[in-house]
Amino acid sequence: MTDIIWGIVTKVIANNKFEINVTHRKDENMNVYDDNEIVNFTEIDIMSLPTDPSLRTIEQIEDAIKDKFIKCEIVMRSDDKTLNCKVFHSGAGGY
Repeated sequence: MTDIIWGIVTKVIANNKFEINVTHRKDENMNVYDDNEIVNFTEIDIMSLPTDPSLRTIEQIEDAIKDKFIKCEIVMRSDDKTLNCKVFHSGAGGY
């Protein structure tokens, strides 16, 4: 079963990396997640972003996800402690 966290994106670091303030965690998560995590996204399903990662700019990513409530499906935690995730906008209820 996939671990999932939700929260507000506080800072876009690179074309595929951001900081999230984790506000919700799935009850069935197998691992523990800090209140602030760095996410490296392996996939992002945000309609306003180009599907080809090479066409995305940091500005586009900031417009699409900064200060937004985001769902992250965790794939793994890297050796450098960042989370590799699939990223989605979350609905009005957050889930």
